Amino acid sequence: MADVLVLYDRSASRVVPMTVLPKHIEQMQASASGKVYWFEKEEDVLAKGIDADVLFIWGGNRKPPMAFIERSKKLKWIHTFSAGVDPIIESPIRGMDLIVTNGKGVHSYSMAVVAIGFIISLLRDFRIYHKRQSAHHWEKEFDNLPREIWGKTLVILGAGAIGAQLARLAKAFDMKVVGVKRSVTPLEHYDEVLPNSRMAEAAARADVVVCLVPLTPETRHLVDAEFFRAMKRTAYFINISRGAVVDEAALVDALRAGEIAGAALDAAEAEPLSADSPLWDMDNVVLTPHCSGDGESLMDRSVDQFCDLLRRYEAGEPLYNLIDLKKGS
Repeated sequence: MADVLVLYDRSASRVVPMTVLPKHIEQMQASASGKVYWFEKEEDVLAKGIDADVLFIWGGNRKPPMAFIERSKKLKWIHTFSAGVDPIIESPIRGMDLIVTNGKGVHSYSMAVVAIGFIISLLRDFRIYHKRQSAHHWEKEFDNLPREIWGKTLVILGAGAIGAQLARLAKAFDMKVVGVKRSVTPLEHYDEVLPNSRMAEAAARADVVVCLVPLTPETRHLVDAEFFRAMKRTAYFINISRGAVVDEAALVDALRAGEIAGAALDAAEAEPLSADSPLWDMDNVVLTPHCSGDGESLMDRSVDQFCDLLRRYEAGEPLYNLIDLKKGS
């Protein structure tokens, strides 16, 4: 019998725009053999002496509840409904004998759609039109004609669950899709998959690069000045993963030097992006505040996934989305 503790502060929904609702707790209770506890504050859990076998939290951009985790006598499994797990990897949990799973996959469709939106926005110069609209200026004049999406080569760094959705959508626009990942296997909707060792070659072939790489000690600043120098001057870079995967200073230099045509960024190396960052004022940059995975149905999908995992856990079946605490993925 497994008890579940849902520990999530709804006031944090301004940062993580999702809310656990009573219907979600009822759904979890229907899947759990034990009791489901629901708290917003770790101190309330500790004050009431609550313990549980399973912990459901958001681990994407906040520290895990270490006081509870270290005091628990029952805890065996932590599930974070975020895809990113760097705060967990960087915590003492890394040295504990615990199962950790994440929400990989639940963000895939919304993030893939956002990536396609960024591609179209960059190729069609939507930011220029927005500025003209703000100035009440009707002007059909271009330094260069808007670029078409079809026939362009899309390189996806980190060809995982989100990449699978993005590749599928990109093929609907008649793009050529090249994936870059650690283990090279044929993937549906991809024209080609290359190993990480050929990343510079992929950069040189790209019209658009979309970064979907998780942040680990090994991937910090994976995309660096050398990578940008390898890209075409007409190519665009999009990051909807973690900001620190990209050397932000090198990106700024590449944009200033015209080494790449532009960028769309949903993540910054340090968030929030500092008010004095030159990225704010660059005409060839689109910025959004780390929201590409957000959507009105995200919590529903997150709970559906967790309940499926919970049923597997209760039945002694293998879990998916397991995090290797040593590798960080």
